Amino acid sequence: MGKRWYIVVIVLLLASNGVTLGLLIPRLSGPAKLPDSGKEWEAFTLNGQSKYWQVEDFKIIRTASGIFRGNGSLRYIGDPDHFKPYDYFGYAFFERPGEGSPKPVLSYAETSKGRSIDIPSAAWHISSIKGTVSDWELAESQADLSRSHMEVSWKDNGGMLHQELIPMSVTEAYSSME
Repeated sequence: MGKRWYIVVIVLLLASNGVTLGLLIPRLSGPAKLPDSGKEWEAFTLNGQSKYWQVEDFKIIRTASGIFRGNGSLRYIGDPDHFKPYDYFGYAFFERPGEGSPKPVLSYAETSKGRSIDIPSAAWHISSIKGTVSDWELAESQADLSRSHMEVSWKDNGGMLHQELIPMSVTEAYSSME
């Protein structure tokens, strides 16, 4: 009976050591790094302006496992009398990875039948989205992000569709220490 007791104690000690190492090793390896920079995270603020629209404080935050975009403001800066009531409003944000074609990464639209939607006199809050990061998103540089743009579309009650492209530029960039 004494030998059996020693074997049970040894097995329990080995099992507890295995569990402890299993929990400790991922912590020792540290958080995942972005492939090209070796940083844990990068954050960018983008701004842009066109003839009638202005985008302020659009955010892009990326880690090795996820990406967040949006949360800025969109403001109509044209003559308020020029902007008639409308029944459709939408926007889409596009990124251009490397020399590739623009890719839509965030969009929003609203429609109304039989009545108008009013443009707010203050800024319109831009929606946000987060998800896992793809290979092309990890490879994007700050210069790539500066070739981003937002397209704003609206249709007046007369049925005329208006569209405007807002070129974006990175105005702030932050990252973790290497």
